[in-house]
Amino acid sequence: MLTTSKSYHYLKSSICFLLVCVCHNFYAQTDLLFEAQRLCNEKKFDQAIPLIEKVIVHPETKGDPASWHIRSYSYIQTYKLAGPANTSKISLLDTAISSALRSKQLDTDKGYLENNNAFIKNGANTYYKISTILLQDSLNNVKSEEYYSKYKESTKLFDPTFDFKQQDIKYYNTTGSIFEDLYMRNNFNQKYGDVAKTALLKVLEIDSKNISANINLGILYYNQGATLMRMMDYDVDLAQLDVIQENAKKLFKQSLPFMIKVYELDPKAEKALESLQGIYSALLDDEKANEFKQKKEALNKK
Repeated sequence: MLTTSKSYHYLKSSICFLLVCVCHNFYAQTDLLFEAQRLCNEKKFDQAIPLIEKVIVHPETKGDPASWHIRSYSYIQTYKLAGPANTSKISLLDTAISSALRSKQLDTDKGYLENNNAFIKNGANTYYKISTILLQDSLNNVKSEEYYSKYKESTKLFDPTFDFKQQDIKYYNTTGSIFEDLYMRNNFNQKYGDVAKTALLKVLEIDSKNISANINLGILYYNQGATLMRMMDYDVDLAQLDVIQENAKKLFKQSLPFMIKVYELDPKAEKALESLQGIYSALLDDEKANEFKQKKEALNKK
């Protein structure tokens, strides 16, 4: 059995040993952090990442904003090395953004704020670039919209008050135009027409006076009606013909308000005058069709 004196010395030596261990662990993790930073400076990101992964889970350093800041930097640079707008390595970019956000949350002194925001902005802009590539090159509107949503979510992390109105109009007008063109070039494939319609209607929810969305929707509905008329088989019975003609008429009527809106916004819009002439002709309103025919001819004489 230990005496009181011996117990005291034993306890004292144990505390000293514990402090040495704690300090050793702390400095060991700090050394790892510094080493990861050095490797990043030397652009050896693949070597830096395993070290920083140890740092962010250690009790002594996981609450340090520097740990997460360096992690964000190492991942975003690794992603860049994989090639521009690379979707197969997108988890690297996701990790970079989440790490920068965690650093921001821990950074009460805001010493890393500017750089963290820059990392997040870089990632957000990459998401936007991917969304446009998927839309224009791959024609994958579903995946494209997923990345567009990620762009918006990430942008809010560094600029919570950002107004996406003009960006939304641009994105959905582009989607509408691309898929309306696909609809026309692929034997009026309804799948493409529906994508175009949904996108253009989103534009009008934001800005009901948007000329591009109005005219494209008007043309889309008109072409759908005209397609029905062209595909009519006159060998079918009269009842079926009546149904087809009635459906086509509904589409012409759906086209009408969009073209009227364009004409109201720009009475000199030749495309609107030409379309309105065609719509009224299809609806057997010869008086109105002739009215817009004359307006178009008068415009061309000027």
